[in-house]
Amino acid sequence: MGKLIQNRIIETGRSQREVSDASGLDPATLSRFLNGTRKLGDGDLSVLAWAVGYTSRDVRRALVDINRDHDETEWWVSDTTTPLADAITTVIHGLTATTTSFSPHTIPADLTPQRRNTKPTAGQYFIGRAALDRVKPDDQATVDQVQLLYRLAGSGHLTIRLAETNEYNHPFELLVLGSGHKSVKFDILDTALYLDDIERFQTAIQTIKHKAASVDDSLAVLGNLATHLADRVSA
Repeated sequence: MGKLIQNRIIETGRSQREVSDASGLDPATLSRFLNGTRKLGDGDLSVLAWAVGYTSRDVRRALVDINRDHDETEWWVSDTTTPLADAITTVIHGLTATTTSFSPHTIPADLTPQRRNTKPTAGQYFIGRAALDRVKPDDQATVDQVQLLYRLAGSGHLTIRLAETNEYNHPFELLVLGSGHKSVKFDILDTALYLDDIERFQTAIQTIKHKAASVDDSLAVLGNLATHLADRVSA
């Protein structure tokens, strides 16, 4: 929550002192809230949200609801019901140090050309072979996608392994935040579900790892596919 407000302060170009004066909060209290070591009551948070420019009642109500659910083990963030959905997603992405991503039928959004200017999160990406089976061999966009995967797989910043999808058919991500906190993220239509109960997913990851191709073998498959597709498009 503090990170959401802090990002908003940065966006508006205001100083913490200005926000403190506008909200009536003690500067030390504001500072501790922003760095996550202090909670605020509903009233103080609503006034603070107004002071940083969140004037919509729906947005301020959403902030208060999120603040109340701070210690919950399950979070639903929906584009249709949470006015701050994009901001929450951006903050969590920024706080994530590493990820273990399993995407059985599609290429993870972090590894698509549309995110070319955004460095993907470090970690392990398990991509189902079915995702590669669905590529269109005569499409330049597909060539760009596979070539990007090949470059990323050999970059050293992350690893990509091709995985079987017999037992697990729904994508998920195990996020490790910079603080060490771990959470599992599911994308379900226009809603992201975050779970702090990660034990069964760690077991699933071990199974997926055991059956996935090695890093080197996956890199070779991607390299061969990238060359084959490029030859077909240029022919």
